[in-house]
Amino acid sequence: MDGLRQVWTVVAHELRGRWRSLLVWGVALGGLGALYVALYPTMSGFLNDYVKNAPESMRQYLGGLQGPISIEQWLEMELTTSIIPIALPFLVILTGSRTVAGREERKTLDLLLSNPLPRRHLVWGAVLTMALSLAAVLGLTWVLTYIAVPAAGAHLSAAHLAEGLVALWPFCLFFGTLALLLSALIRRGVFATVISAVILVLMYILNGLSQVSRSIEPVRVVSLFYQLRHPLSGDFPWTAVLVMLACAAVFLGGAMAAFARRDVYT
Repeated sequence: MDGLRQVWTVVAHELRGRWRSLLVWGVALGGLGALYVALYPTMSGFLNDYVKNAPESMRQYLGGLQGPISIEQWLEMELTTSIIPIALPFLVILTGSRTVAGREERKTLDLLLSNPLPRRHLVWGAVLTMALSLAAVLGLTWVLTYIAVPAAGAHLSAAHLAEGLVALWPFCLFFGTLALLLSALIRRGVFATVISAVILVLMYILNGLSQVSRSIEPVRVVSLFYQLRHPLSGDFPWTAVLVMLACAAVFLGGAMAAFARRDVYT
């Protein structure tokens, strides 16, 4: 019980210090989602005409769209497979990279560990902070996006919208725990941030190129963007979600092991 209390103390402290930023993230992404929902009635006709006359290579780049474009396809194309999975991971990447290396650079890690706080509890606290932060932002995004659905006269399932956002939770957690592992291995927080961000961007580019190049298509399976599939359309990526959660668990274990064996610079 004492261990759980210590972990929760770390998590509560972190969440109190960043609730404003979480609110900004949620309002920004939710407002963007509401905007795309509101634009759908206007843009759907234009998109249907464009897809109808577009070359096959462009339709493949857009995810194999054939038309008519549903609101689920519209939101996947513009929001849940493009903007959110590129932007939101940085929220937890920064958390992960600052947990060990960032505190060490600011000369606060040794002071924190001078308290009766086991190192593994600090790592667990960071991961739980990431998980709860993502849940809060994605929950607020769901609420604000769905509020616009009746006003736009669109037919969007609340459950499908939730599935599309829930699939992004382990996706973002994957990169956050990766940054945490790198933070425990590398003594520079900026390197942990940059390496995680580069992997994220490379996966995005690989997924995009694989849709127009047959030579790259076989290796697209390593891109988590490809593994997200189409949850808004009812195709929830259960296997990918389990794999991403398993990877996050491995990164967590690696971070605890690496942090336990390293000296702290003061």
